[in-house]
Amino acid sequence: MKTFANLFLILFFADGFLSLLDELSSLIAPVVPLTLFRIQVANTVLLLAIALYFCLGIDRRLPKKLFLPLIAFLFVVPLAAWMFPVLGGSKLYSIVMSAIQVGVPPLLIARYRDKKDPGLTLPPWRFEGPFFSGKNTLLFAGVNVVVLPVALATLALFLTDAWALQNTAGFIRVAPSGLYMTERLYRRGDQTIRLTGMVHVGEKQYYEDVARLPVNGRTIVLAEGVTDRKTVLQNRFDYREVASFLGLASQEKKLFAGRLIDEKALDAPPGPATGSPDILMADLDLSLFRPETMLFLNQVGKHLRENPSFVDAALALNRWAERNVTPEMYEVIMDDILTRRNQVLLGYLDRALKRYDAVVVPWGALHMKGIEEGVLKRGFVLKEERKRLSMDFKRMLTSQR
Repeated sequence: MKTFANLFLILFFADGFLSLLDELSSLIAPVVPLTLFRIQVANTVLLLAIALYFCLGIDRRLPKKLFLPLIAFLFVVPLAAWMFPVLGGSKLYSIVMSAIQVGVPPLLIARYRDKKDPGLTLPPWRFEGPFFSGKNTLLFAGVNVVVLPVALATLALFLTDAWALQNTAGFIRVAPSGLYMTERLYRRGDQTIRLTGMVHVGEKQYYEDVARLPVNGRTIVLAEGVTDRKTVLQNRFDYREVASFLGLASQEKKLFAGRLIDEKALDAPPGPATGSPDILMADLDLSLFRPETMLFLNQVGKHLRENPSFVDAALALNRWAERNVTPEMYEVIMDDILTRRNQVLLGYLDRALKRYDAVVVPWGALHMKGIEEGVLKRGFVLKEERKRLSMDFKRMLTSQR
């Protein structure tokens, strides 16, 4: 245990030193190898911290007044940046926290060393005597009956937000208060594109807010929504059951007030601004999806229809997917549902930009990473960003009582 505890202390200090060096060097010129090495060390320290935390409940010789603050520091710093975005975007916050990680541990460790001399390890005599105490373990277990569920729930939200940030380019953000959807406005000359991350179920107020679309000049909404002109989907489904289960509203097919047009209208000469947007269903038809995707979509509808609740349907669908969806099939499904639909949308976008001053794209947030890349490649520059609360976790929990 002595070796393990001292290894943690040394790597904790090393993580702080590398973080401080990386943050300071990034002010001049980022050093990619240093950043990658820093991340590896940080991940190692986090894993050691988790293991060491549970060791505190077994080995009574480990000084809790030393290790608990250090372990808490590793988790509180990123959680604070997540809960308070102003900290997450602050370079000063990162530098100060890194400096604390370097400067404070030697001061804390000195209290447990001979004559309080400086150093980064605990002396051998600190590990003499019996390591186990029933009282220590019972007290540790009692405290964690309360602490651990809260910590795990918070960590789950934090990791979900990290996944969403990576896979949706920040168009979905998860916070302790709820799920937030991002809207971004891009400009190129006199033209604008508004990307509005959407979710199929959410607060009624959220949809009402999205629907209050500012109309400036000739405006078109490139709406999401696959069609089924040839009736190839055998088991139809909608999101009203999911919304009802969560105590939320579902996204309506026609969210915006305006004039529905077909794609032929995109090739007509530009007309005058009318004060309301044109609306085009800028999506694929189900008949263009491959058999693997149609099989999956039919299973979704089948399980939603056959199971009494959304949870039962989700579990049944998951069991089916584990048995039937291969990695190759998964790639085909995701290519149809995300990549190909994005390509179709961007094709409509190019045609719309020849005729309209403003284009609004209210699509599912999982599409937005690829769509935003296409918008930026076309020379548009991000000008504004706002977030809307789409799911209030507290209200959802109270609605289930």
